[in-house]
Amino acid sequence: MSHSDLPTFISHARHQGMDHQTIRMLLLSAGWKEKDVSQALASESLELSVPLPPDSGNARDAFFHLLGFTALTAAVISMIFLFFDFLDRMLPDPAFQDYYDDVSSVRWKLAVLFVSYPLFLWMARLLHKEYARHPEKLASGIRRWLTYLILFVTACALMGDLIALIFSLLQGEVTARFFLKVIVLAVMTGLPFRYYLYSMRVAPERFAVHRIHRCYLFCSAALVLIAVVGAFIVTGSPLQGRSERFDEERLNDLRAIQSEIFSIVWAGQQYNRPYGLVPVTNLPKPLPASLEDVVANAQFQRPDIADPETGNPYRYLTPSDHEFQLCAKFDLVRDLQYDVFWNHPSGEHCYSFDALELQVK
Repeated sequence: MSHSDLPTFISHARHQGMDHQTIRMLLLSAGWKEKDVSQALASESLELSVPLPPDSGNARDAFFHLLGFTALTAAVISMIFLFFDFLDRMLPDPAFQDYYDDVSSVRWKLAVLFVSYPLFLWMARLLHKEYARHPEKLASGIRRWLTYLILFVTACALMGDLIALIFSLLQGEVTARFFLKVIVLAVMTGLPFRYYLYSMRVAPERFAVHRIHRCYLFCSAALVLIAVVGAFIVTGSPLQGRSERFDEERLNDLRAIQSEIFSIVWAGQQYNRPYGLVPVTNLPKPLPASLEDVVANAQFQRPDIADPETGNPYRYLTPSDHEFQLCAKFDLVRDLQYDVFWNHPSGEHCYSFDALELQVK
């Protein structure tokens, strides 16, 4: 029997002539808790529900509060760093040469935001509905303690970010970017701080209909929308991310093939080859005739010699007895500021190597 069946059973028992005490004993003997039985009997005979004490609260309320506050903290932190990243990209400072070639960090922050913000809204809605049904819970110790806990965490985050910003200022970052970061920090931490601090002062009878909830929802949703749109502008669509992963796998394959060719022709002793005034003019072993030979004679690992997406083999060319080329077809342009040799255009591109000199050409 579920909780919803209790009123039906009590009504049936009363029609059978059972008194209050008999019904109570039957339910208790069946394993029902005293609290559930008392509430069901009271609701069956009273028009008003039994009010809860001002300090009422349970583990369920604490769980909703903790999960909601944790999600809010994660969402705020991810949004702060997303907006900082946007400002660094839009307003680069020549005095601080930071490189933002890798967008994986932006994707991580976006993933955190995608999970944390809807979870926060869900928990907030559940709590709001609970407070609408039981306004007396607004005075519970659980709500007060956990609300001030999130205010404390928000204040600590604000203090930490301010310290980092002031450190950047002392290092010489006196730019518009710095002041915009201060504004971002003030908005992102000040909005939830102001909301929760003000909500603690709202009268219980006005809490459920107060306009502060709607204002906070619209403001937070607008900020999240801006952050999500900006992140997709930086990172591109998931399909572009998949193409980037395939291109990175192709580069990893070419690097592995190149390393194995060097190991094969130098018999694993490429770093012990003789140096001096007399240049080395002959390889200890000839270049492999094909990529299959590279796999067959691999010294350390057998590299993949086919495109991970299409399955077509990479092209291997030998213009001379000590030079070789590795070619692959890439989906996107790679134009990073580090490891620049491995940059490539979209489409087929060949990398040239000199096994005699152990260098790229």
